[in-house]
Amino acid sequence: MRHYVNNILRSRAARTLAILLAGVAVCAIYGQVPAPRKASEKVKSYTRPKPTKPVKPTMPQENRNRPDRFYLEKADILYADDRDTTDRQIVSGNVVFRRMGMTLSCDSAFYFPSTSSLEAFGHVKMLQGDSIRVDADYADYDGPTQMAQLMSYTQNVPVKLQHTSKSDRSHKELTTEILNYDLVTQEASYVYGGKMTNRNLRTQQTDTLTSIVGTYNTGTKIAEVSENVYLRNRTSRMRTNRLIYHADTRVVDIVERASIASGSDSILTDGGRYDSSTGNALLSTRSLIAHRDSAGNLTTLEGDSIVYDNVTRESRAFMFSDRNKHPRPMVITDTARHAVLIGGFGYYNDSSRFAYAEQYPLLKEYSNPDDTIFLRADRVELITRFLGSPQLQRDSTGAVADTIPGWEGPEHHIAKAYNRSRFFRNDIQGIADSITFVSLDSMLYLNRKPIVWNGNRLISGPEIIVHFNDSAPEWAKLPKKGLVAEAVEEGFYNQLRGGYLYARFRDKDLKHIDAHTDVQTIFLPMEKDSTYNKLVNAQGDTLAVDLDQRKMQKVKLWARHGADVNGQVTPLFTVTKQQYYLPDFTRMAGAKRFSEMDEALLRLEGLRPKYSWYSGGWEDALGELSFDLEDYFANPELGIVEDLAPVKPNRSVPAVAGPPSDTAPEPAASGATETTEPAASEATEATEAEAGEPAKGGAQ
Repeated sequence: MRHYVNNILRSRAARTLAILLAGVAVCAIYGQVPAPRKASEKVKSYTRPKPTKPVKPTMPQENRNRPDRFYLEKADILYADDRDTTDRQIVSGNVVFRRMGMTLSCDSAFYFPSTSSLEAFGHVKMLQGDSIRVDADYADYDGPTQMAQLMSYTQNVPVKLQHTSKSDRSHKELTTEILNYDLVTQEASYVYGGKMTNRNLRTQQTDTLTSIVGTYNTGTKIAEVSENVYLRNRTSRMRTNRLIYHADTRVVDIVERASIASGSDSILTDGGRYDSSTGNALLSTRSLIAHRDSAGNLTTLEGDSIVYDNVTRESRAFMFSDRNKHPRPMVITDTARHAVLIGGFGYYNDSSRFAYAEQYPLLKEYSNPDDTIFLRADRVELITRFLGSPQLQRDSTGAVADTIPGWEGPEHHIAKAYNRSRFFRNDIQGIADSITFVSLDSMLYLNRKPIVWNGNRLISGPEIIVHFNDSAPEWAKLPKKGLVAEAVEEGFYNQLRGGYLYARFRDKDLKHIDAHTDVQTIFLPMEKDSTYNKLVNAQGDTLAVDLDQRKMQKVKLWARHGADVNGQVTPLFTVTKQQYYLPDFTRMAGAKRFSEMDEALLRLEGLRPKYSWYSGGWEDALGELSFDLEDYFANPELGIVEDLAPVKPNRSVPAVAGPPSDTAPEPAASGATETTEPAASEATEATEAEAGEPAKGGAQ
């Protein structure tokens, strides 16, 4: 054992000694002083030249305009994490990516080169040329689908998409919390609420569109929005649940029920197009337009389709011609004048307050709740006129403008019916080729072959003028020629013909008739036992008839200035058929022979408008003319027409100025409001033909 230990100690000492000797040798070598250089040897030096341009990294030689890839153009820092199993690269500091004409800048980003996808953080900006810009706090772009989702994390600072278009000189701006943008289709969408503004850079007119869900295509400039949609600008407001908005033209496609308010007008429709820049509308479904005047009165226009011109204030309403679309008539309702105008086509001008209807039009005037007037014709017009002087409008410089917006003074209304007109009221009915009613003085004008029925009486002539008081007839006149006939017995009428006729009413009943110039009459006087046994046929210059409770009380016929009164009384059992009728009555009824009068009188009564014609509303029997009624207006041999040389009324009938010439129909007629009894001196010359006891042949 001792021998073994000694050997170990000797070996360690030997090794230590060897190490010390080696160290001394190394020190001796490095401690030697080098030999001096020769003076002729020069030291060489190298200096890097200064750069003449910035040094940039060398980009790979690759097509960088591929539409399916994002390329990193700039970043302060780029590195990768070795522990990351993906090819994700982390970039930060002035980061810029580019995809064809679009650039994306941000503070930092995760970039995946293999899929050309990225996540951008902080001050994200997407720019496409000089027309599209998107600002957000965060963007997630998926390379394979080329879809980008942009979000905002800053309170009250939403994602903002701005689109400036030079072609239409407009600036569109879309704001939302989360925006999805498809780079392939150029479509931006949102589902959590968004707001879009469209401003015209030239006129500064701005549309603001808000909704819960929506899309906007920057290529087509079309926005489609839904759920709680609200479109507004300086002059109009629209609410609906879904619409399509053309940002370049500011035209709206209405695809669901929408309400539009524009100034004093409002529109309710289910479909059509609306121009928010002008306020014009083309409505293709059942729609309603309401106009409100300064007094709060409404005028509404309803139709299957409507063309609305907000600039000219004109509206045209149509009824569908296709029965598969379930057509309904056009309706114009004027609450101020208590009138409803119905037809297949309608027109209304809100500036001039002028309306008309065609295609079987029907006018209902309900100012008197107990007595509605129904009026039919080929065309019916409603006109509003104003009294007084025109109000000239002045501009900011004080100069008078070119336009005259209105008239001062009260307004009055005119209703006109042209061609084959007919009207109905409980107490009075009539037909004429043209009918005009003027509310200013409550005048009713009937021209060309008119016939008016009142109870068992009918009045006919070339022209009839009726004055109303509180919706009841007060007086009527026939200034050119006229005939009054009253049904007494079956097939027989009391008849009166004259060159000028005037009648007065009281409580809707006929009370007095005056006839002047070439007067002819045929009547049956009633005896005390309420029987008829004689026929009176007389001619003269002037005749007056008094009636009470629809019964003829007194008939007085006389001549003037020495003229004679001609007449005869014939027992009833000896009367021939020829003596029953005046020639004008026969011609008006359309009978060529007296033997044809019974049949002609039935046809004549068939022309009388009846309530049953109107009880079904617009779809009534009067919509289509009967053959007899159409033949009456077309046949020149029927009715009473104006003489070539009309007979002037007797001068003893005082004339009072009628309505203003601008409200009277053509031909205008001046007329009296009342007639006076003959003067005493004239009455002494008259020959009186009394009718005996009061008759009962009045109207029922």
